[in-house]
Amino acid sequence: MKRTWAIVWTAAALAVSTACGSTGGSGDAAKQPAKPAAKSDEPAELTFYMTSNKIAEEAFNERYGNKIREKFPKYTIKYIMQEDSKTLTNLITTGQTIDIMISSIGLTSAFLTDLNLQYDISELIKSSGYDLSKLEPTSVEIQKQIANGGMYGLPVSTSSGALFYNRDLFDKFGVPYPKDGMTWDDLYELAKKMTRKENGIQYKGLTMAFQHMLFLNQYSAEFVDPKTKKSRMTEEPFKKAILNYARFYQIPGNELPNNKFTLSSQSTPFLQNHTAAMYLTLNSPPKDEPASPNWDVVQAPSLPEKPGIGMQSYPNYFYLTSMSKNKQAAFNVMQYVTSEEFQQWMVANGSTFSSLKDPKLLDSFGKDAPYLKNRNVKSLLPKTFAPPTVKSAYQALADKEGYTALEEYLNGTDINTALRNASERLEKAIGAQQGK
Repeated sequence: MKRTWAIVWTAAALAVSTACGSTGGSGDAAKQPAKPAAKSDEPAELTFYMTSNKIAEEAFNERYGNKIREKFPKYTIKYIMQEDSKTLTNLITTGQTIDIMISSIGLTSAFLTDLNLQYDISELIKSSGYDLSKLEPTSVEIQKQIANGGMYGLPVSTSSGALFYNRDLFDKFGVPYPKDGMTWDDLYELAKKMTRKENGIQYKGLTMAFQHMLFLNQYSAEFVDPKTKKSRMTEEPFKKAILNYARFYQIPGNELPNNKFTLSSQSTPFLQNHTAAMYLTLNSPPKDEPASPNWDVVQAPSLPEKPGIGMQSYPNYFYLTSMSKNKQAAFNVMQYVTSEEFQQWMVANGSTFSSLKDPKLLDSFGKDAPYLKNRNVKSLLPKTFAPPTVKSAYQALADKEGYTALEEYLNGTDINTALRNASERLEKAIGAQQGK
């Protein structure tokens, strides 16, 4: 878990930009009733699988495994590391049982529903008296959308977008720091003010992880209709979302290099070169390292017509799989990792954000992490998330067309044509993928 800020953000970026969840139907396995299994004080063997690429066992143990073993000393906890997109299929083919899959919502389809491993835990929730109302509401809504009213998993953590800024650059140019509650128009004016060239150095006012911000946009605009599998990129909400971001790249001196988007062209000026005043990205806080900027953070800006509404939530879930032979024991673990006890421990070290709606948990975020002292960590999550969108199995294809449309627009194509072209390419790519 000892990673640089850039690596943390890159891992988060991969999770968001990879194939995402769908409304895949629950197969026969998902409808089977849970068999009586181990209680919390009875021995059980549980195998865990994380869909994030190459998360080593040490990292799994630090975040989950060790605490689960402490809570359930009679449980044998095993872990299998995801190494490539075919690993899970190969494991299933060899007869390997996986009890709990840990996955972001963006990978749910590729690793759970597309392989028919989903299991509706609604009866376990009911029989155990589990209180869903304690969870952040949009994380529950997302599950109900995917499971057609049921629940396949419980959210253990979440993330969203936030605005990081370089204190030193604002001090250097005598400009007041960004603040919570800004609108996108406020941010635009501030980005123009901070974009300048001095002593031969071009300073950018704002860079951003564009595809991630578009993915979590506050208009709740979808790339793909989850039912028809048709593109929605030409619709007005999507058009508004992409134009809102594109205008920042039209500020003289703040352009994309050659009007081509890459994540590194946006992260490097802020993280390494310290020539970008602000960086809008996923909200994983950095650790203090020699190369890190003197940073702080405020809430991502809001739309004037939607004051106080942040970006969408991007939850991480524990999924009970249909192949598990210890469903009750697995659900016991799922209840524990979403308990206040575990959540308080999790947020105190500043590793990730709670899936519970209790605001006190955000107040205690990072209290055991010295590098987060004197940082505005309460602003790393919005008080209210934008309504969630269903994450399509074709999100990787859609992401590509999103920034291609951006590039075409910045190169002079009118926005309607750019989005129509992107939409046509996306539907063709979806058709090809469905034919495989």
